[in-house]
Amino acid sequence: MALQQDTQVRSGRRKSKRRRPVNTLNDLSGTEWIKRTKSWLICDSKRYRQNRDTELHPARYPEELVTEFLEFFTKAGQWVLDPFAGSGATLVACHETERRAVGIELSPKYAEMSRRRLARMNGGGCHVATGNAADVDATDFWTDRFDGHLAPMMRSDEGLPLFDFIMTSPPYWDMLHKSRGGVESTHQQRAKNGLDTSYSDRQSDLGNIPDYDDFIEALGAIFDRCALVLRDNAYMVVVIQNVRVPAGEVRPLAWDLQRRISQTLSFQGERIWCQNSKKLGIWGYPTVFVPNYHHHYCLIFQRK
Repeated sequence: MALQQDTQVRSGRRKSKRRRPVNTLNDLSGTEWIKRTKSWLICDSKRYRQNRDTELHPARYPEELVTEFLEFFTKAGQWVLDPFAGSGATLVACHETERRAVGIELSPKYAEMSRRRLARMNGGGCHVATGNAADVDATDFWTDRFDGHLAPMMRSDEGLPLFDFIMTSPPYWDMLHKSRGGVESTHQQRAKNGLDTSYSDRQSDLGNIPDYDDFIEALGAIFDRCALVLRDNAYMVVVIQNVRVPAGEVRPLAWDLQRRISQTLSFQGERIWCQNSKKLGIWGYPTVFVPNYHHHYCLIFQRK
């Protein structure tokens, strides 16, 4: 009898070890989870390179990149914020993966572009606000634009919405204003074809701040405010790149911004987005080393 009871106990222990833990973060299986933790990924989809809808925007990122992070850091039906919505890639990816989203875009032209994209997809669960991301913690910003539309969202004590995830790609300082050298770069080709080569000439546009330290502080202050509309223990991903200035020095923009955001949110690591089919430029030949930057840092933070 004792032997039979002991066998049942051991059998119960084996069964409990095989029981799957409750996944509170996303809808992925363990196998899918582990694939998303590799520290680099290549994302160069044909859809991204040939997306005529968003060609006007000078600094797009692919919907497939957004999906990679949406599926890891959210569950279906949750709310996502992009404070620098740009061409609307985050919102499109949210619609395609059954998430709901809000994008904030300073430029009325790009905001309208995103609305048209969503309208063609019947993306009614995703909303675009024309405005300044610096106002993200102002209650009237939300009531003036979204009164009634964000009712399903959990609210903070201050009357602000709380998001389950933030993903965005802010301006890479004033990089779009810099010369790319003597060869015909993508930047120069865009100018020749009459396409935008910068976001805007607005004073409130962070891409127009000339001083590097001022830019880091201004952008960091916006992410301080974004933290106020991020749910406890939720994550934020910021896509950014180091930049080379015309004098020949490389500014570690990604890491300077990481240190600034870490004053408010906990830095949890990075994934490196690699672009394998981006055009190469022969920048420093034949005397100076100048790297072709074909990777971006996807910096991952958590509100603890």
